[in-house]
Amino acid sequence: MPNGTHAVLVYDSLENKRQVLFRHLRMGVNREGLVYACSEETPQEIRRGLENSGVDVGNLEAKGTLMVKNYDEVYIVNGLVDSPRIVDGFSKLAWGFARKGMEGVRAAGEMSCFLREQKISELIQYERALHRKLSFPGKGICAYNLVEMETSGNLDALWPILKAHSLAIMTGPNGSFALEPEKIQESDLKEALGTTPSR
Repeated sequence: MPNGTHAVLVYDSLENKRQVLFRHLRMGVNREGLVYACSEETPQEIRRGLENSGVDVGNLEAKGTLMVKNYDEVYIVNGLVDSPRIVDGFSKLAWGFARKGMEGVRAAGEMSCFLREQKISELIQYERALHRKLSFPGKGICAYNLVEMETSGNLDALWPILKAHSLAIMTGPNGSFALEPEKIQESDLKEALGTTPSR
């Protein structure tokens, strides 16, 4: 995944989400600063999961090269979504890591909080503010639970969200694949995730 990649992950289970996001972060250990923004699971659950996947969480946090934050410290602070502040926060982290001789920031974010708090327009605005290619040295994956999107009645938001990214990763019971977002069809979602989404 080249620097500047702003990817989206659409998944059907916590296990599949963890497999992709934990691997994403493991690939950056000792090369990039790592950030995980939680909202579907707690920071404690993610720390344990990362540790079990082979990441020395305590050591990296002590060195300041791993941050596991709850969504209300990153995305929705005091009930508000401030897209410029969020993007600026990631940018400052990326350039800060770069000044320390690292490649930048490698981030993973669970986006469930926007669905739960019904901040869909703010979510789309934030995703578009990051642009399809990040404007700072970094690689990021924004993770969306397709089942949650469907049950919350927000499946229509998936299409503008996909188009705000440079790479889309789909994972589910029928396998995984990555595509350019504009090439994704409803049949691709059905094939990968075993569902029948409709726009």
